[in-house]
Amino acid sequence: MKIKIQLTDAPIIAPERPLEFSSQAGAVAEFSGIVRDLENGGKISALEYEAYSPMAENQIRQILEALAEKHPCLAAHVIHRIGVIPVGETAIYVGIISKHRGEAFALLTEFMNRLKQDVPIWKRRSLPAAPGEQGSEKPKHNPTAAGHKPALLSLDEALAEILSRCPPLPAVRVPLAESFGLILRETVYAAEDFPSGDRSTRDGFAILRDDISEIFSIVDTLHAADWKPRQLKLGEAVRVATGASMPCENLRVVMQENVERTGDNIEILRRDESLNIRQRGEEMRTGSTILSAGTKLNPGALALLATVGHTQPLLSPKLRVLHFTTGDEIISPEQKPQPGQIRDSNSILIRTLLEQFQCDVIQKHLPEDFETAKMAIETFNLKPSTFNLILVSGGASVGDKDFTRPLLEWLGFEIIFNRVNIRPGAPLIFGVDGSHVAFGLPGNPLSHFVCFHVFVAAALAKMSGTEKKSFSIGRLTATLDDEANPRETLSPACCDGRDGEMKLKPLPWSSSGDVKCLAEANALIRVPPNQGSIAAGSQVSFVPLDF
Repeated sequence: MKIKIQLTDAPIIAPERPLEFSSQAGAVAEFSGIVRDLENGGKISALEYEAYSPMAENQIRQILEALAEKHPCLAAHVIHRIGVIPVGETAIYVGIISKHRGEAFALLTEFMNRLKQDVPIWKRRSLPAAPGEQGSEKPKHNPTAAGHKPALLSLDEALAEILSRCPPLPAVRVPLAESFGLILRETVYAAEDFPSGDRSTRDGFAILRDDISEIFSIVDTLHAADWKPRQLKLGEAVRVATGASMPCENLRVVMQENVERTGDNIEILRRDESLNIRQRGEEMRTGSTILSAGTKLNPGALALLATVGHTQPLLSPKLRVLHFTTGDEIISPEQKPQPGQIRDSNSILIRTLLEQFQCDVIQKHLPEDFETAKMAIETFNLKPSTFNLILVSGGASVGDKDFTRPLLEWLGFEIIFNRVNIRPGAPLIFGVDGSHVAFGLPGNPLSHFVCFHVFVAAALAKMSGTEKKSFSIGRLTATLDDEANPRETLSPACCDGRDGEMKLKPLPWSSSGDVKCLAEANALIRVPPNQGSIAAGSQVSFVPLDF
């Protein structure tokens, strides 16, 4: 079958039928996809499409060749328009020439089904109609040439897109034993005073606070678990253990080291002003705030909740994350690389970075072929729709084997953006499917590190019901050497804030494949576009990293 494929920013005009097939053709099936004036229930003026041209053309050709084995046809001509396409104009033309109509219609139908699912041509956005516009007026033509990248989002614009599309997950009640590291979604108040009564802080003898007697009679003994209320009189004492409840009010405890005991009597050898009593409500009063919503539950917070009997706190649920690595060159860290191979560092990097978010993580490796990768996902017996977050390492750029975007679309995600104006980490893909989120991360480890801390961590924090730390201001302890770059740079650094001022030491790196700097990096310095080197002592904005 003869195949002709065109990706163009020009208006589509149906082509003439090739004369070479005029004597053999029994049927010509043609399809034209027209941009209509409604999108998701709203009036629009145009649609904008983008494509990875080499990959899209290759994928279209492969699909047509495979379908031709099943439905033999003479020729196929596909024209897909890229860029801004006004309402009423053609977005795609497909013409199939065959000997019989059945084969032409069958091939055309199956091809159109496969086109949307498998080919990296995407509807980037719809342009809303102006108020009062009914779709009859066409916008000015503003083409995006085939294969050209649309305007890149800035770091702040990309973050805003992510945060606006990652609502907190519904809160759930969780037993204390399973709550460590999760985010509290309610404010917890004290239901009672704590301690609930006056308690001794020493082993000793309780007497009336103003009793100046020289000799005291021991009238009772109280252990920590005892509750024996009685009113003491002048000259009376009660033997008490640490933590014991006081038998009445207005008492003090004399430490046993400061008395001399003879039978059932004691004599105080040394007096001081200490009461040695934890008074009722000293730590918490009824109705006071115990923990505020947004608190990350550490061991101390869990102990506090247990103390006040709040055993089923309302929390953000533990996140479920599915992480795919890609690349035929990737081997296990235990293996010795052969020429062309590299050890997998992204799996352990992502797994450990996710630990701060208390995630259940499943990791799998995908072959570097789109169709084979889809079959592999199906054989894993996993349901991607049950995961809150899907991460794909590698395949986010525009090479012939970079299939992350079509893979995420095949999984049902709407791609919000596929590049950010930063380095390292520009080819970052972000997609959503309802409350589910996906990222395609560029494969190099430093790019992974940067994109996780700046973008993925922000999404995870928002989904967990909190917010990631905002950008901070620090001072360089050494010159940050770099050439001016049109993209904003996130440069790894070591931050030291022990003396009250955040001091940043730039770490050397030469490419997004660098790994050594990651061992020391606990901050990322924001270098504005076209900035170049920054002198020692300068104030800079930086991203603090959580570990």
